Amino acid sequence: MKRSFAVTLALLLLVASTALAQTPPEPASAAPLAAAPAEPLAGYANGNFFLRDPHDWFVLFPKARLQVDYYNFPNRGDSVTAGSMPMAVQPNSSKDPRNSIRDTIFVRRARVELQGTFMQHFDFHVAGEYATVPATGAIGAVTDAYVIVDYLPYLKLQAGQFDLPFTLENRTSDKYFDFMERSVAVRSFAVPTNKDLGAMVFGWAPKKVGYYSLGVFNGDGQSFKNQDNNPALVGRVFVAPLAWMAGSNRWMEDIWIGASFWWQRNENLGGPVAASVSGAAQADLPAMTTQGGFGFFSSNYNNGKDAGMNTVRTHLAPWGDTLKWALEANLPWKKIGLRFEFVHQNIALAEYNDTNPVNAMLTRTVGSAGTLDGYGTYLELYGWILGDVNFLETPGLEAAPRIKKFSPAAEPKWGLMLAAKYENINFDVTGLTPGNLALGNYLLHVFEFGVNAWATKHVRMTGNYVMNYLDGDSPQAKGNLFFQRPEHELLFRLGVAL
Repeated sequence: MKRSFAVTLALLLLVASTALAQTPPEPASAAPLAAAPAEPLAGYANGNFFLRDPHDWFVLFPKARLQVDYYNFPNRGDSVTAGSMPMAVQPNSSKDPRNSIRDTIFVRRARVELQGTFMQHFDFHVAGEYATVPATGAIGAVTDAYVIVDYLPYLKLQAGQFDLPFTLENRTSDKYFDFMERSVAVRSFAVPTNKDLGAMVFGWAPKKVGYYSLGVFNGDGQSFKNQDNNPALVGRVFVAPLAWMAGSNRWMEDIWIGASFWWQRNENLGGPVAASVSGAAQADLPAMTTQGGFGFFSSNYNNGKDAGMNTVRTHLAPWGDTLKWALEANLPWKKIGLRFEFVHQNIALAEYNDTNPVNAMLTRTVGSAGTLDGYGTYLELYGWILGDVNFLETPGLEAAPRIKKFSPAAEPKWGLMLAAKYENINFDVTGLTPGNLALGNYLLHVFEFGVNAWATKHVRMTGNYVMNYLDGDSPQAKGNLFFQRPEHELLFRLGVAL
């Protein structure tokens, strides 16, 4: 038995020694396995700086824009000694008609903004403007202030103050215009207030082959409450026929044709407004200017004398139906592109006449009803020398920012784009009291050339040359300093936008 026990013990020791020999000994201090890198809680992705919580329940996008402009007017007009102005008018005096086109440097826009997303479905945007002051009657200097409810790609809700869904250019951020400002057909003629207070539904068809937006707005301009209880109905739609097969070619998604419409009923907007004999009143139709700010149509102006020889200041304000419609085409292709829009509008007007009798209070009387009717259009051709049509965000959409990936940005760092543009507006003012200075035809031709140098899409250096030619038979047009002769503008901008 002793021998069998010894044999068994020897076999166990042999098996144990073999197992130990085949199992490598553990190192004295084993290094822990490397953990997967955590996604950043702050940084830069998809063209946006961001702050977020680990679950993306909230994501904040700090935003800002600053645009510093320099305007130069090569043919500001002859001096007093040249005889083109009355000899009694001194240069740069209050009566110098060239005052609105002085060479100057100024801050065009200065905004602090914040965009964000809560629970991946609720977007917001709030922005304050520091380069301008609120208009008379406005509720503040807020530019954008809205919320988007985004659960379904084909049905989203947006409410607050934002760019009206009328024309492609009006729904393009001023950070990414091809020129320093929107075309005169959109900026001055069709949507002079740019933004309004209201709500709209919008969304995409499958595979992004179509887009629509339809909203109800106050219709009285940026930062104004409704003046007459009547809303404006505004909408826009386009079809992108190549989007379904675009793949990685984003420019194919951006080829579209579309249309916009605007209808509203105004009722005596100028009635409750205080009289003014020195300038515009709250409800006046917005004035029209060139890109450099030179006025060619005013809705408030001195308009002769009344029976008591008091100076009359006439104001034109909407009263009745406003009907606008527009067509658009966006045609990019790799490094070049063509863009076109046509706008028609018919605005029913009322004539309000303000006087200041001697030793009496200002008075306001309602004159004749009138109409502003006409069209505006532009045609633009652009090309990229550095970069391509994908360098900037798609125009006409103003999509809310999203974080899609956290990989290092592969965005292009440099871009250089050239553009040429023809703009035109042609409208008539009719039906006012005979002899009113605003009656007649207004015709403006605009030729523009521009260059944009980009250091990423956030820093921009721009130069624009603009030539304006004003024609028509209205007394107001004929009294313009540059009637039937070219007015030249050299405009430059240095801008930063987050």
